[in-house]
Amino acid sequence: MAIYPMRRAVSLGQMFGRCLQLSMALALLAFASACKPAEPAEPAAYAAGITGYNFTSEGVQEFYVNGQWGSNLPPFGGGGGTTCCVNVPKHWRPGLVAKIDWTMGRWTTPYESRKHLPISEQIACCSAERTLSKTVPIERYDPEGGRLQVFFLPNDEIKIWVSNYMLGHERHPSGMAYPKNPNQQEQ
Repeated sequence: MAIYPMRRAVSLGQMFGRCLQLSMALALLAFASACKPAEPAEPAAYAAGITGYNFTSEGVQEFYVNGQWGSNLPPFGGGGGTTCCVNVPKHWRPGLVAKIDWTMGRWTTPYESRKHLPISEQIACCSAERTLSKTVPIERYDPEGGRLQVFFLPNDEIKIWVSNYMLGHERHPSGMAYPKNPNQQEQ
């Protein structure tokens, strides 16, 4: 007579539990092996340089875009420099705005009548400034982005474009030319 080792009895519930564990382990292994590394996410925003153009007879003493310093601009000028930076969403969306704070200034007397004064006295006696603030829509732009360009227009109007093209370029989205003083003759 052969003697066999005694087997421990396994209940139906234990058997089901082991099968369930094995099935879950196999499913997890199959799922993990089927996954590929995630593609790097496209950035939601980027740091854009700030450029300004002034289409008015007053100087822009300074301006800020969402709290970031932009520059100062002469009357009917600008575009010569870019300051850093303001966050701009990679993709334009309706309702996209920026807060612009700026100070406009002008001399109240001709240079000839004040040139003998030190600059601090000229400013104290002969200049006028006003500080303004507006929240302005950003015009539609392409995903390629570019610099954030602030246009100071007559009647304290502001327009904002985002573009890689300088003002006056045929592909600039504003279609505008560089600011010109209407009282100055062309040479």
